[in-house]
Amino acid sequence: MRIPTPVITLIAGVALFAGLLAASVHQVSDKKAALAAASASAAASTSASTAASTGATATASAAQPSAAGASATTALSPSASPTASRGFVVPPHANYVGKVQGNLGSVAVVVHDTFAIAYFCNGSTQEAWLKGTPHDGKLSMTGKNHATLTANYALGHARGTVVVDGIAHVFSIIAVHRPSGLFESIAIVRGATVKAGWIVLADGTQVGSLEPDSTSADPAAQTAPKLDLSTLTAQDGSTTLHATPIDAETGSGF
Repeated sequence: MRIPTPVITLIAGVALFAGLLAASVHQVSDKKAALAAASASAAASTSASTAASTGATATASAAQPSAAGASATTALSPSASPTASRGFVVPPHANYVGKVQGNLGSVAVVVHDTFAIAYFCNGSTQEAWLKGTPHDGKLSMTGKNHATLTANYALGHARGTVVVDGIAHVFSIIAVHRPSGLFESIAIVRGATVKAGWIVLADGTQVGSLEPDSTSADPAAQTAPKLDLSTLTAQDGSTTLHATPIDAETGSGF
């Protein structure tokens, strides 16, 4: 049976159309697969970047407490003690002299190793000798007639309060070297113990008192004669008084 030519042409056209349709469907499928693969790759890349970023942040966060701990350790390091941070240096030997507040007298404090001697006088009737033991830059001293002195001292200065005859005198005095400083004289004159003290200030001014009978129950004081610093002598009437430096650097007078 012979198939008419128009039918053959129609069948051939249908077959061609089916082939083209199948090829188109296959091409679309390939494109979808490529797009899906690209999306998966991009998602994986993003996840890896996020994970890396998160890991870096976590590492930095973990490092922060260590840095804070290091800072705290540095702040609490014993290499910077409170005494050092304030700049205080306590000298083993020091001579301090100066006026008390109100210019009501002068005071001298001498520290030599484990001993300290102090003297207060107003240049006439009020005076007192005191002794004590220094400890870590602090002084607590006592003398006759309930005299007391408390002070803090360091390199270059001493500050505190001296109480004599029930009167408190506040002072802030400076460190000095010879010829400034504290001087003392003790002599036996006609059976009585004559005791004199002089404070020589940084400007050379002298303040001194003398007790004609220092061993009496209630010794009286008066103005001491001027001390000659070149000979360390003073003339009390017909009596020559010989003074001894009470000096922290040499230990003289201790």
